[in-house]
Amino acid sequence: MLFLAVFCGFLAEYMLEHKIENDRAKELAKSFYEELVEDSVRLDKIMEMRYKKEQCTKYLIHYFTTADYSREADTAMRYMSFAYISLSSRVLFEPSEGIINQLQNSGSRRYFKNQQLQNTISHLSSSISFVKLRNEREMDYITHYLRPFCIEHLNYDWLNEFTLDGKLSVTDAFLTNQQVKTARPYLKNTTSINRDKAANIGGQLLLLLRGMRNATILDYRKAASNTMKLLREEFPELKK
Repeated sequence: MLFLAVFCGFLAEYMLEHKIENDRAKELAKSFYEELVEDSVRLDKIMEMRYKKEQCTKYLIHYFTTADYSREADTAMRYMSFAYISLSSRVLFEPSEGIINQLQNSGSRRYFKNQQLQNTISHLSSSISFVKLRNEREMDYITHYLRPFCIEHLNYDWLNEFTLDGKLSVTDAFLTNQQVKTARPYLKNTTSINRDKAANIGGQLLLLLRGMRNATILDYRKAASNTMKLLREEFPELKK
């Protein structure tokens, strides 16, 4: 009888522990899934903005190769402001890492018993790291090449009026097509512009934007999609 009592106590404790782990796994899966869904929606909006940046950059490459710099450059200055200066969460995708870091760093990933799911989470973590690396490269390029170019050649009186004396971000001013009535849209120091170098500055930015879109983001989307698929299979309540 004593043995039976001890055994039953052990069994009850095991079942309670098992239930606690299952409940914890469901909580983590729900939070993780919701985080990935929110990131997916946010990424779609960011990629729309980045595509606009690509189009602006293509225009600027052609402009600096062929334009008459003595003429007004309203369109070029709008596109420079957006493509060469704008750097915010609306144009840079930074994946959410709250849950995945918790899974990786606290050992909580053990709650997910499916080995394929664990492998997919590892792949997703690597994809996020690569997105962050590409973001750093893009920010470095803007800091060291694009902004110095703007400092030398962009008319900041025009830019100040374009952004309503700083009341609007450059991105908002661009998207709302703010009109500039006082400051004339002429580039500065045009005699020092090397056409080939100016075009290549834009060309390198275009390579960075396309590389992110065609490789890095595609890999992230695939990893996130596979993770969500396996989470739905492992936790059917997520389908509801």
